[in-house]
Amino acid sequence: MVKWSTSIFLSLLFLCAVSITAKSIETPRDQREITEENSQNRVVSYEKTTISNRVDPPQPPTSSDPINYTQPDEGAHYVCNEKSAPGRENIYCKGKLLEAVMAKSLYSDSKTFVDRPIKQNKTGPSVYTDFLARFPEDIHEIDPIQLRTFVDENFDKEGQELNECFLDDWSPEPQGLIGIADTTLRKFAFELNKIWKELCRVVDEKVKDEPERYSLLYVPNRFIAPGGRFREFYYWDAYWIIRGLLASNMYETSKAMILNFKHIVDEIGFVPNGGRVYYLQRSQPPLFAAMVYEHYAATLDLALVKEVLPSIEKELAFWKNNRSAEVNIEGKSYDMLQYRTPSNVPRPESFREDVAIASQFHELSRKRQFWQDIASAAESGWDFSSRWFADSQNLSSIETTNIIPVDLNAFYCYNLNILGYLHGELGNITSELHWMQEYIEFRDKFRRVFYVPGSKGWYDYNLRTREHNLHFYPSMAVPLFTGCYDRLATRDANQLYDQMSDMGAFNFVGGIPTSLERTSNQQWDFPNGWSPLNHMVIEGLRKSGNPRMQRKAFDLAEKWVLSNYRVFVADRAMWEKYNVASGAPRGGGGGEYEVQAGFGWTNGVILDLLSTYGDRMHFDELLFNNPRSKDKSPTTFTVFSDDAYTSSKPSYQFLLSILSLICYKLF
Repeated sequence: MVKWSTSIFLSLLFLCAVSITAKSIETPRDQREITEENSQNRVVSYEKTTISNRVDPPQPPTSSDPINYTQPDEGAHYVCNEKSAPGRENIYCKGKLLEAVMAKSLYSDSKTFVDRPIKQNKTGPSVYTDFLARFPEDIHEIDPIQLRTFVDENFDKEGQELNECFLDDWSPEPQGLIGIADTTLRKFAFELNKIWKELCRVVDEKVKDEPERYSLLYVPNRFIAPGGRFREFYYWDAYWIIRGLLASNMYETSKAMILNFKHIVDEIGFVPNGGRVYYLQRSQPPLFAAMVYEHYAATLDLALVKEVLPSIEKELAFWKNNRSAEVNIEGKSYDMLQYRTPSNVPRPESFREDVAIASQFHELSRKRQFWQDIASAAESGWDFSSRWFADSQNLSSIETTNIIPVDLNAFYCYNLNILGYLHGELGNITSELHWMQEYIEFRDKFRRVFYVPGSKGWYDYNLRTREHNLHFYPSMAVPLFTGCYDRLATRDANQLYDQMSDMGAFNFVGGIPTSLERTSNQQWDFPNGWSPLNHMVIEGLRKSGNPRMQRKAFDLAEKWVLSNYRVFVADRAMWEKYNVASGAPRGGGGGEYEVQAGFGWTNGVILDLLSTYGDRMHFDELLFNNPRSKDKSPTTFTVFSDDAYTSSKPSYQFLLSILSLICYKLF
């Protein structure tokens, strides 16, 4: 009895202490101060955005909305056709069936239908012919119940063409993570390492044998999917997934993913946005060469480099031949790159959303331009962001094809440098010199087009306004990550760091936000932070060689790891994006769909950061931001026990909650 009473008394004291502490740091709901967790103690204040000031994304229309879903062929450049996707183009890329399914809102997510395989013993042409015969009436007259019955009769459930796979190179405690000094962070890394098994997929051989039944593109090897609605492979996600796989010593899986991209490039000439036929007209940031470089740095596998090098060059030629744009600055002309897909129709995976927004435009040519800009923004990976908007707020003002983006050209610059390096490793001296010369010349053009001395940084250039976009976006730091600047000219890097600091980029408790634009309600804007963007900033600062910038890299790495850890403990999930400005870290929001769990690139970034900084990153310092004293014993509590999330004694928990509330009110 005495022992039980003592336990209750100590618990009460602990809860009172927590309550008093919580009350002492309480902030007003309408205005908060976000304090940076480092020695500079910078503070940034902002007004909480009210609902009346927000620009909400257009909602998908219901079947009763007076929106015309029938898309005319005039001037249309579809996302796939009879040549690129024979037998299935009228199912997954265009046609009355696709339009009807979207018009009747059969699914809350447009992507669901275009991911459903056609049933066995049926073909795309036969299904489409049957549909036209059964539903000869106009789309608005089609009965949604009968339409749903038709779809279920002819299509299997989405995801059935992808199988889970066995990871023969997976280990529960990989050598690359054992070196993490802190016990809690090491356990965190091991938990994330387990998720690779959940995200591993391999394409069923039926897709290879009967491609006309599927929207899925066949690849021969296993891969790590991002997670959630993103079942298939995705291009730029794979770079950070591979960084995480390498941290987990999963070299064979990393190699398998690289060979998948080689297969795709050899088949169609470039790496599409993702592994579906409706992505065949757009790519994503070109990081194939960077994946090979990272894999080689970890494994010294020259045979793989030799095998894939022609495919890297082929992909680079795609960007140069299909995404070039002329930029005239100060009387000189420069050939640079931009995100510019030729497709100018609603994206099948977001068909309803695209049609709904375009309904405000009356001219077909204006709709076509809008859809091209939408798809081009999706090619950037930033879908969507105020970065692409003419008015910085509304998706309807998107003008991606007017913008020359700093990050895309920095990635291209990185590709040139990597090609020179890899040819040198193979002993191809002539090719090495060729690509290094290309790199140096492009690096010079890059600075002339993007660097703004008065604003101390690299910025996107707008062809329409002939001005740079001087607002903060983490893309301005991508040249640091890719090394697309003269390392001897250290002033550029130093000034960029100062500019980002002055802009307030480092001031948020959860990490670096995607922008400081608070009214767009887009997922690639404030307050969301994304793992790839935070990682590129951290890596760029780390590789700068400047001690001040390297210290900041470590601070930011600590901040991002802690934010992800806190959310993981609370949600038992890793998310694709995070709200970095909230007092309590949480998954992000905004955009076209709910935040997705998994999540491939988030896991990869955290594992890479823990692998990089694990020898000096400690959980208690992360949590309390105090120097770790030498005589302080390591943290010993268990953070991944099931008891932390469930309890067999709810009445006891309820009692403690009441006691906590009493303490809070009393003190």
